[in-house]
Amino acid sequence: MVKKKLGSNDYWAQHVIRAQQEGKDYIFALTRRQYGEDDIETVGAGEYIGISRQEKFAKITDKDPDSETFGKRIEQKSSSPIGVKLVFKDEFNTANIKKYKEMAGVNGYGSTEYIYKFKQINVTADNIDEFWTIPQNDAYDKYVLKQVIKIEENKPHNRQKNP
Repeated sequence: MVKKKLGSNDYWAQHVIRAQQEGKDYIFALTRRQYGEDDIETVGAGEYIGISRQEKFAKITDKDPDSETFGKRIEQKSSSPIGVKLVFKDEFNTANIKKYKEMAGVNGYGSTEYIYKFKQINVTADNIDEFWTIPQNDAYDKYVLKQVIKIEENKPHNRQKNP
């Protein structure tokens, strides 16, 4: 029996998320298995596509003189992980935009939410067309920097110290 490889039409994106890592724009999604137009898997937390997790371990100095890494800092794989690094796989480009658009939409389970992920905050996009077109830096300027400016403008400038 040959297993059918699942494609983007077999998933519905509950969240489509854009992020930046090392100056590059990436896209990933929290998806649910879609069996039909209004038949979405509701059991479980869903599955992320376009991102993976890399466990981080404490580092020690290699003291084995026969080792190729003698004297260098290496991860201590035998210990428990001390953290996790998210590794983005899908760059924000034309091919991936098409793939993620195919997974997005409205159905009986809900509507896809479009999210910009910044270091400081996650922001839901208010313009879906803009979500697919503007660079992540422009979204940062619009959603984060302008909000900081608005907050600063609304602060009273006549603060008096209490006697």
